[in-house]
Amino acid sequence: MAESDLPLVSVVIPSFNAAKHIEATLLSALNQSYPNIEIFIVDDGSVDDTLEVAGKYVSERVTIISQKNGGACRARNNGLNRSKGKYIQFLDADDLLSSDKIGEQVRELEMYPDHLAVCATVHFRDGVDPFTVPIPDESHFLYNTEDIPEFLARLWGADGLPWMVQTSAWLTPVSLIKEAGEWDETILLDQDGEFFTRVMLAGKGIRLCGGVNYYRKFVYGSNVASKAHKPENLRSKLRALDLKSSYVLNREDNLRLRRAIASQYMQVAVEAYPMFHEVFSEAWRKCKSQGQPPVIPVLGGKTIETIKRLLGWKSAKWFSFQLHKHLTK
Repeated sequence: MAESDLPLVSVVIPSFNAAKHIEATLLSALNQSYPNIEIFIVDDGSVDDTLEVAGKYVSERVTIISQKNGGACRARNNGLNRSKGKYIQFLDADDLLSSDKIGEQVRELEMYPDHLAVCATVHFRDGVDPFTVPIPDESHFLYNTEDIPEFLARLWGADGLPWMVQTSAWLTPVSLIKEAGEWDETILLDQDGEFFTRVMLAGKGIRLCGGVNYYRKFVYGSNVASKAHKPENLRSKLRALDLKSSYVLNREDNLRLRRAIASQYMQVAVEAYPMFHEVFSEAWRKCKSQGQPPVIPVLGGKTIETIKRLLGWKSAKWFSFQLHKHLTK
């Protein structure tokens, strides 16, 4: 089949001060075995050399869009509105795709219209060779299904600790995005969770495909890693959870979903305690209102977990908070 006969895939890469990693990310998109792609790098007001590095690759296939700093969601919407593809690949500016990722997912989606495609994700720390990190077993969370509420219940922790599907792991038909709506530019944290919950519920199901998404993680203390510890971001995460819960409960309401949602509110409550009492109180109230026992997340190492087991999670979190304050003085 000629390249022009293949469905077009639009790769949308939001970037902000991504000069260190944008080239590797862009090359992972350009080196896809699937040939019919267009790439939009949407720069969100970078003040480093992102535009200079990315500019070397501008061509008929690669376009740079510059916008005033407005966040990743605005950048994704900007790229989405310029795209012409049948399928959309959102790709963060410091992540990587295996060369077969898009091709494997397009092949599956052509057989299963109105589904979303997902692949495995390797989490690797910045500075580590991602291709030396084993691919995790995600079979309990990622599988072929048309039962979206159950898929979300598993992701959100109905059977224990929750899991995440990172943004770049998906390939999405643009038709589902048009039905579900664009990215919510007012959400500061868990934007992808809110967005893909809507998109999943707009579709017919999920298809697990070959290929790998490589998700770069940063050490604690970086801007990326520490943004969850700001009260405005936690309040936004709580709002995102309110929205996600309403979307899925409008489709189906059962005990597994309630336990999963309770566990999600529990996670926010733990993150907010003891620093941000207002957010903690609201999250804790909504957790209890689900009527199901939540999963309490892991709070730290052996000592912290022992305190949690003996004295409860609040005592353990308070001790962990005080210890961190002492160590960072």
